[in-house]
Amino acid sequence: MNEAVRATPPGKPEGPPRTSALVVLGACAVLAVPGAWLILTGNNAGRAAFDATAYHIRFIRQLAADFPDFDLSNPLTATTPGYHMVLATVARLGADSTAALRVASLAIGLLLVGVFAAWCSRRAARLEAALLSMPLAASVYVLGSAAWTAPDNLAWLLVASIVLICLRGTRGRWDLATASLLLVGLVSVRQIHIWCAAVIWAAAWSDARVRGATISGAIRATVPWLLATVPALLVLGYFVWKWGGLAPPRFQGEVQGFSLPTPAFVLLQIAILAVGFSPWIAPRVRDAWREDRGRILVVATAGLLLALVPTTTASFADGRFGGWWGLAARLPVLFERSSVLVLAGAPVGAVVLHALLARLDGRTRLVTGTAVLGFVLAMTANHYCWQRYHEPFLLLLIPVMILSDRHPRADASRLGLLPPVALLLLLGVIAFTGVRGEPVPDDATPAPSHIAPSDRFDEGKYLLTK
Repeated sequence: MNEAVRATPPGKPEGPPRTSALVVLGACAVLAVPGAWLILTGNNAGRAAFDATAYHIRFIRQLAADFPDFDLSNPLTATTPGYHMVLATVARLGADSTAALRVASLAIGLLLVGVFAAWCSRRAARLEAALLSMPLAASVYVLGSAAWTAPDNLAWLLVASIVLICLRGTRGRWDLATASLLLVGLVSVRQIHIWCAAVIWAAAWSDARVRGATISGAIRATVPWLLATVPALLVLGYFVWKWGGLAPPRFQGEVQGFSLPTPAFVLLQIAILAVGFSPWIAPRVRDAWREDRGRILVVATAGLLLALVPTTTASFADGRFGGWWGLAARLPVLFERSSVLVLAGAPVGAVVLHALLARLDGRTRLVTGTAVLGFVLAMTANHYCWQRYHEPFLLLLIPVMILSDRHPRADASRLGLLPPVALLLLLGVIAFTGVRGEPVPDDATPAPSHIAPSDRFDEGKYLLTK
């Protein structure tokens, strides 16, 4: 672990970084093995299994039955229906069994992990690339979306693709068209990720400034990229018009709203994950402390205020449950409103985030910082403050910031292997516990509040009356 960036062997000319097939296969295996086992054994237990059985499979089958005359006026999903339309197409092609649809969903998850692992392997030595990319594959939220039919992994694949393209640089018309199409696809799968439009704008602006453009010149250079995001905004506008809100009518009274503890909860998760990535993060935090202790104290204070101002106790009614909220519920609470876990973790997470961003060059910092800010603001505009909405992105974001460092450093000792390996094991244990329990019956139905008057259920299938 003494090299964070792959070096060119002596005597060989420099060329484009090469992808390590071993790293990609290893990361994919972390997801493929348990995912395939869950599908082949017919395991149908856990939260992801219920969501897939009661909601997503029903909606996918309805779309397949109506293909291509889709009724999207009140879908049985809180997200835009792009993922479900993709799997409905798979079903129409003949792979219409539940197991086949789960395999298709697993393929999407493997594509997400493979793309990210390939990116890491082009920027780090094999061991480091593996240790930085495998936690994403081990997350229970990635596994759940892969082993069952849920839209999360397709959305994260599109988010990752947009962010990584923007970090590489906006190079011309091909990137312009690609970014536009990816954003349209992303908003069609999960509308809340419209924040990625701001990442595209930031990348175009920063590229123009790096090339020496004046402010007016940078504005002119950014306009085409602003226009490239208009199709995605139109897609979002179409669904807002059709639904009368940002979510389908059956979910509007539940998911629409704000969760002010979200920024602090995201910082808590960064602090926890930072322990697993500590061989790379600890040197950066030490450097930041030595360079400007006053700034570190200001950042930590800001993190503490984000945890102090809103109520941060676990609450089922307020959408704060599951994941680390379960641990917060078991720990003391101050003033009947502030979780000590969040109070302790948010300042640490803020310092870690600052230390990682501080080591990036100006362009990369603007693009990455825009991604962080856009993501947190979008997640705050949701009633639910759920870890499954945040963790996969953070497992992408932290390694990206580590490997985008201008001066990469890591703990090169063997002891430096322990934290990332321990993180992998912890995520694996959490994933194992997340797929245990009583099997979800094949005819499981949605929550009563999510059933519209026009719905009817027949032999376990969700059918819309025209």
